[in-house]
Amino acid sequence: MNDPNLSADGYRARCKALLERMERDSVAVVQGGPAENGLKLFRQTNDFYYLCGVESPHAYLLLDRRNDSITLFLTHQSETDADREGKIPSVESADEVRAKSGVDEVLGVEKLASHLERTTAIYTPFREGAATMSSWDTHIAGRNGRFSDPWDGTVDRFAHFIELLRRRYPLAEVKNLAPFIDELRIVKDAHEIELMRRSGKLTALGIVEAMRSTKAGLYEYQLAAVLDFVYNNHGSRGRSYNAIMASGPNAWHGHYGENSSKLVDGDLILGDCAPDYRYYASDIGRMWPVNGTFDAEQRQLYGFMVEFHKVYLELIKPGVTDGEIREQAAARMKEVSDSTNWIRPSFERAAEWAINFPYHMSHPVGLACHDDGHYRGKPLEPGVVLALDPQMRVVEEKRYIRVEDTIVVTDTGVENFTSDAPLELDDVETLMKEEGLLDRYPADAFPLFPLC
Repeated sequence: MNDPNLSADGYRARCKALLERMERDSVAVVQGGPAENGLKLFRQTNDFYYLCGVESPHAYLLLDRRNDSITLFLTHQSETDADREGKIPSVESADEVRAKSGVDEVLGVEKLASHLERTTAIYTPFREGAATMSSWDTHIAGRNGRFSDPWDGTVDRFAHFIELLRRRYPLAEVKNLAPFIDELRIVKDAHEIELMRRSGKLTALGIVEAMRSTKAGLYEYQLAAVLDFVYNNHGSRGRSYNAIMASGPNAWHGHYGENSSKLVDGDLILGDCAPDYRYYASDIGRMWPVNGTFDAEQRQLYGFMVEFHKVYLELIKPGVTDGEIREQAAARMKEVSDSTNWIRPSFERAAEWAINFPYHMSHPVGLACHDDGHYRGKPLEPGVVLALDPQMRVVEEKRYIRVEDTIVVTDTGVENFTSDAPLELDDVETLMKEEGLLDRYPADAFPLFPLC
């Protein structure tokens, strides 16, 4: 595999591309993440890491269009702290930071204020910096929750920063930098594609191991623990989002995350999770039977969505829009549905719903599972990475069916990053006959303490 470490020139090129989008005599300031409370490992925010790769809390990156310079403002680290905690990027290690990040200069954070004077415009992202197990939609949900709580009203860190800029520099117009960053991030470069290829492979390996380990009587959280082992054992920093291990009726809730139920013979499981691998996420969705064999109903419903998924994999290519692809896929699957002897009318209605559902080509994937940026309504470009997740809802029976992969648009079609997890139903059943991780640690070997 290629070297997974982006060069200083690579980071510098991203900053220069951002500078080119800014107006003359303006500056852009990107706020890094704060120090973590408690004992959590610090993870830099995605926008900041994308632009310079520096993992240090309370850092600021300044892009100055007045002289096209790139300056990093860092905190200081005393020798005592360095001895106790290990070195972090700081003013005291400026030469090393410059060599790795591609910035022109490294200064103390106390010097940032003077560099924001005498400018016509200050750009900064009008959004909270996504970091550990978060993305734009989770931040919106969190904000709405705080705003609706009359006893909370916590001010967002990014909103407070924007207010400070407006108050301290009233002659400068404060503008949103996020759309410019999104333009860059929506199309992945070769470095990002390599990291996402690795993240996708780990994502699939986790699901494969969970399939092997499945048996009636286990708990959903035990399968989620299998994913954690696979991810962490291969160098990830845990999950990029909370695991979905939804068995039986829990699968109706497409983003179920409690993972507290016991696996029941005859039920299906929806598995959906991915690692945080060198800051890059992935996304997947597979369903498999607890007892290792799809019954006739499960085979018909899940099999239909697998075929739908394969049609999309065949149709997606550069130069066409998601809407054009959806229309072609719907026409193909309408023929399949019309020729299917559906077990029940409710299944046929569910197939019709799926055929008409407009968002089987779902969200971008990258530094977050639900990544920033937009690809809808415009011709796809090579390098766009997205989650492909055809889904079906049998409303009368509260059955939910989903199959999902993370794909990148190539020059000729797509590459499926998560293809190591089997799609074909017969392949799933064959895989589930193999020994799994939990077979080596049977449930009766240790006392279990089920989640309440």
